[in-house]
Amino acid sequence: MKKVIVGLAVIAISLGVSINSFAASSKPTPASGGMKMDMPKPSTPPLTGKAAKAGGTILDAPIPSSILSIPLQDVNGKTFTLGSLKGKTVVLTDFLTSCPDICPLTSVNMRQIGTSIAKAKLSDKIVSLAVSVDGKRDSVSRISAYQKMFNDNSWSIGTGSPSDLASLWKFFGVFTKIDTATKGLLDWQTGKQSAYDVQHADVIAIIGPDSHWRWLDLGNPQVQNPKSPNLMPMKLMNYLTEEGKVNLFKPEQPTWTTQAVYSALNEIFSIKIGG
Repeated sequence: MKKVIVGLAVIAISLGVSINSFAASSKPTPASGGMKMDMPKPSTPPLTGKAAKAGGTILDAPIPSSILSIPLQDVNGKTFTLGSLKGKTVVLTDFLTSCPDICPLTSVNMRQIGTSIAKAKLSDKIVSLAVSVDGKRDSVSRISAYQKMFNDNSWSIGTGSPSDLASLWKFFGVFTKIDTATKGLLDWQTGKQSAYDVQHADVIAIIGPDSHWRWLDLGNPQVQNPKSPNLMPMKLMNYLTEEGKVNLFKPEQPTWTTQAVYSALNEIFSIKIGG
């Protein structure tokens, strides 16, 4: 998948510039391959914040009830909402299971964050949550099959209807565009040619236990130990395109790391995980 990354938004927030005015007046950097996406003005509220020590931006924005009440489904088909997670700190990112370029790396990082949470015995207080941007294909059975490949349920995956997911991610400044899939790209689950691709901005966020949006970073995931034989399921490793393999070892800037997430959790909430 060709990704669209709005990296300068982090700078805009740290300088006290509204995301609305930034996104409305800026052109995103085209993803490799020359593709670009015209991004509509978001519904994200004006945000101000300060630079976090290890990357990203610390902020404090209440999430409206209309967003907190959007119904999502987990890998077991159980309905939940961001509002139902109130009282917990949520590390939230966007992805889709059909992505062959970046999202498998996002999943690696979110799985690592979930593992760190579990090792710290804080699973009842912190959630590592990846929510799809592709409600049409990412059914409950598909996200369940995707997580089973990792053989690790320390991180959570959510999906929902296309309209609900669009509303959720629009609030967080994530915009999507349906595009033609790469010819010859066979879906990891069905073995058939992928019908379409989804361009989207990459966001990693932290929501506080009071349901306030507290931290934001943007960019490609940078994984630790990319040569590890247990980095990701072999089926997904084989599914990576050449662009995906390049990003595995040298992701296009800007990037986000698990260490930036751990540092933000510590800086904002005095939560120590990840070593």
